[in-house]
Amino acid sequence: MRRLVVALALIVSAVAWTPAISEAKPEVDWTCNGSTSCDRWFTSDVFLDWTVAGGSPTSGCQDTWIRYDTAGSLQGCIATDGTSTVNWTVTIKRDQTPPAIGGAVPARPPDHGGWYTHPVTFAIQGSDATSGLDGCDAPSYSGPDNASASVVATCRDRAGNSSSRPFPLSYDATAPDTSAATLTTGDKVVRLRWPAGSTASLARTPGTGGTTSEELYEGSGTSFTDRYVRNGKRYRYVLTLTDQAGNSASRELSGVPRRKLLAPAKRASLGGPPLLTWTPVRGARYYNVQIFRKGHKILSAWPRKAELRLERKWRFHGKRRRLKPALYRWYVWPGLGARKEHRYGRLIGRRSFRIDPVRATAR
Repeated sequence: MRRLVVALALIVSAVAWTPAISEAKPEVDWTCNGSTSCDRWFTSDVFLDWTVAGGSPTSGCQDTWIRYDTAGSLQGCIATDGTSTVNWTVTIKRDQTPPAIGGAVPARPPDHGGWYTHPVTFAIQGSDATSGLDGCDAPSYSGPDNASASVVATCRDRAGNSSSRPFPLSYDATAPDTSAATLTTGDKVVRLRWPAGSTASLARTPGTGGTTSEELYEGSGTSFTDRYVRNGKRYRYVLTLTDQAGNSASRELSGVPRRKLLAPAKRASLGGPPLLTWTPVRGARYYNVQIFRKGHKILSAWPRKAELRLERKWRFHGKRRRLKPALYRWYVWPGLGARKEHRYGRLIGRRSFRIDPVRATAR
């Protein structure tokens, strides 16, 4: 009995230490464009290369090019060594087409007449048919001013392709410049001018007909002449310029209409003959200009326009005269009716100028 137990133990021990026999199988390897990793998106043609060792392919396993966009092309290889068979599959994803950009939607409508006057952000509408859209930028515009401005939309897909597309807009955040507006006065007249390119409105205080204020003008012009004024009274004007984007700016100008001498300036020091100018007078057909030196009249002239250019030499009352260094006083009267009638209006003004000896010699 004891011998039987020992024999059985020896048999069990022999079975427990018998080494296992491994079964050899075919080995299948593959590469995509020379890389061992095919599990990614490709943005160009893909060359799939199969390698079978220790067996023979029975289905698939052909080296191939994937030259078309695909969200997943299943490629396979079945190989056998006569005893064992292996089956491998690889999914190739190729996307060479950039995303499509459909539109740019502003966060708000234009501020005025199709123009933006404050910064604006756009939401971009994009799509991608193969790898799917990864995202789009949200561009914004805040300047510079430009009637033909644009924002550039950019979208990317999951394969890494990107595309851009401009979208136009008109932008102007700058109010019109009123600094170049001018006001000049004359005999019962006020003239205003301003830069072109804007719609202008002009209001005056006081208004006409005893009103406190009145709007005199609105339009696209660049000037206005106010003839409903009285000499010696101050008038205030508010000029408002509005551009096509809706930006506006205002400026106040004021003046007192009257007859007056304009140039040269009071007590001017000159080196040569001046051009005398004054405000035109309503109804004047000519003017009488008189020049005095040391209390003696040395010139009397009758120009038709509101200006007179003096000469270096002239004749007056049969005597030769010359514009030499000295102090000169000049006076202007408006001539009414025919000159032979010798009818003159009220004195327009009086002034003086000096011919400087140093400046006259330098010339």
